[in-house]
Amino acid sequence: MEVSTALEGTMRFFWAGLAATILCTSGASASDAPTPVPARGDPPGAPRTAPAAPGSLEDAWTGTRWFMTPDEVLAALPAGAFRVTPEMKLPDGNVVAVGIDGTVFEGLPFSVRFVFEGGKLVLVSLRTPPDRYADAQAHDRVREALLVRWGAPLETTKDDALIDMRQTRWERGPSRTDLKYIPGVVAIVHYPRPAAPAAAAPASSGAATGSVPAAKP
Repeated sequence: MEVSTALEGTMRFFWAGLAATILCTSGASASDAPTPVPARGDPPGAPRTAPAAPGSLEDAWTGTRWFMTPDEVLAALPAGAFRVTPEMKLPDGNVVAVGIDGTVFEGLPFSVRFVFEGGKLVLVSLRTPPDRYADAQAHDRVREALLVRWGAPLETTKDDALIDMRQTRWERGPSRTDLKYIPGVVAIVHYPRPAAPAAAAPASSGAATGSVPAAKP
């Protein structure tokens, strides 16, 4: 699966701190408050590793898969899920169309939002609510819990030149997951793992050459 240019735009916008507010604004909710459910940190389509436990990031979206439609995602989600009305259009054209509120992990509340490109699921975000400040210790607590669960990350980055920005990235099955932090906000963002770039076939005299198909995730 390849991450589209539009999805890359969503990721950049999110990391800038603006999409974090848009994706999980308190205005994007159902007319009736949804029932709190345990959050799930595993991305759509990830293999199940153990029976779920309340607050273990396991159960909130069992059965969802990348590129489902909003209706398919809603059908796969528990009763607490709702359609975001009106849908929230991001600057890159992607749309926030489905949500779950009231999720809790490591003592932190999270709002879950499902982002669609061309009507297909391409990103899932869990974000602490804007009315509750999440400090660096909260990020560290979530990170330690995910390290225990998912093991060593693919990469870890930190930039505190202007503000404290941190990111830890895992690759798991068909998905990539980023734990992100800026002062006040902890977010877990799932999206399809990018395909490896195609390798160029070596040229040989008198023989036809061709490209090697991109590696599948």
